[in-house]
Amino acid sequence: MLVDRVGVKRNDLVSGDKLVLRPLIGLMDGLKPDEIEPFVVEEIEKHRRLRDEAVRIESLLDTETDQTELTENRRAYISAMIAVHAQQTVVSTLLDVLGYIPEISKTTPH
Repeated sequence: MLVDRVGVKRNDLVSGDKLVLRPLIGLMDGLKPDEIEPFVVEEIEKHRRLRDEAVRIESLLDTETDQTELTENRRAYISAMIAVHAQQTVVSTLLDVLGYIPEISKTTPH
């Protein structure tokens, strides 16, 4: 079993349990749903923008022939996917706090 520098077992960090961002739960504590919903919508839209950027970068990986560019694009793609997954945790936590999926304008660019 792998153990990180502070003694936490890595299997405890990557488990079947859902990851939540407790600070976000605290920030939303005491707010009414109509006060929380705009934050949720904003973070969902941000997630969509990050996802779209990751997809764009991924498409460059399929067409690039120069090894240096390919390496740079691969690093950019990994970085973009880190941002996508981190943002997904934000969205998931806020959706749990809100308790429902809000309506999001279809005309909102993402």
